[in-house]
Amino acid sequence: MRNSLVRCLLSLAISVGAIACSNASPPQSGTGGQGSGGVASSGGKTGSGGANAGGTSATSSATGGNAATGGNAATGGSSIGSTGGVTSSGGSAGKGGTTSATGGVGGIATGGASGGAGSAGTSGTGPASGGRSGGDGGPGGQGGLSGSGGRDSGATGGQAGGTGGQTNVDASPSAGGTGGGAGYNPCKASPCIILPLGDSITHGFGSTDDAGYRSALFKLIVAANQNVTFIGSQSTGPTTVSGKPFPKNNEGHDGITVSGITGYVPPAKAFTATPHIVLLHIGTNDVTSNADPSTTADQLDILVGNLVKAAPDALVLVAKIIPLFYTSTTYNNYVAKISGIVSKHAANGEHVVMVDMTSFPSSDFGNGVHPSDQGYAYMANLWYQAIKGHLPN
Repeated sequence: MRNSLVRCLLSLAISVGAIACSNASPPQSGTGGQGSGGVASSGGKTGSGGANAGGTSATSSATGGNAATGGNAATGGSSIGSTGGVTSSGGSAGKGGTTSATGGVGGIATGGASGGAGSAGTSGTGPASGGRSGGDGGPGGQGGLSGSGGRDSGATGGQAGGTGGQTNVDASPSAGGTGGGAGYNPCKASPCIILPLGDSITHGFGSTDDAGYRSALFKLIVAANQNVTFIGSQSTGPTTVSGKPFPKNNEGHDGITVSGITGYVPPAKAFTATPHIVLLHIGTNDVTSNADPSTTADQLDILVGNLVKAAPDALVLVAKIIPLFYTSTTYNNYVAKISGIVSKHAANGEHVVMVDMTSFPSSDFGNGVHPSDQGYAYMANLWYQAIKGHLPN
């Protein structure tokens, strides 16, 4: 009987103990499972939300689960998206991250390798205005390879100075200035040797003295007490101009095209003498026959290249040819390409400039294509303004 009572009391105690334990122990995955304290919350693995406080034997409503605020790495951690994580405001790709230092104001794309209007270089604020290789205009801009001062750092145009240097593309009043490069002078001796090169307009077709702009140009030169001679395989014009023997030679061929005139200069045919200055007006016969303007422009590019190779120290003046007496799309398209050809050669350090004759007065035509004497005088003045600074006395 006594043994039975003991067993009964013992059984009752065990039951009560089981009930008490049941009330004190949390379930294996209570509300603290995914709580806000994480494996390593602000107090680390054993902190207020760590493995002990919110784990297997802690209070079921503990502050900590497995992925609390801040996750495995609290504020500034390495893998969770908390404030300061990898993608936070201080992370690898956040504000000021690795892509910010090289992408600042005026970075690689603003004012980069070819200049433009950018205000910085490769990283940060970078070099000076204009980026790595130039300011206004860059490699092909007006004024040379590195901004408005030409290849080195002179004034507008030319390698190191001289108004209207190698990249002068509108030389109607003063084409070429010093011709590019400080101290550059194409006229190595006196008289300065000039090659008039082109078609019937260079010949002087329709003028009263059969010399066209050449006699009018010579008159201006004589008036300034300067000394020149003309060369070429052709000989047309008067015997004297302004009381001086007139050099009749020229390379003006009636009806010839751009490709045709290449047969009268190196490498096809040697110069009669190496010119100091070349006056090139060519393309009228191409546009009047409606030849493809792009093809004609390509041929002009080749012609200019041949002239430069044959006489690298010469100043080559390329005319934007005088207009026709009628509107021509072919003419307009061809003329529009000439400045680009001149700029390309100038950017290569070649002494090539352009003289714009497109504003030729319509009243100065003689027969509708060729100028009158007054028109030839207009052309002569444009040529003279471009070369007068080089001519010797």
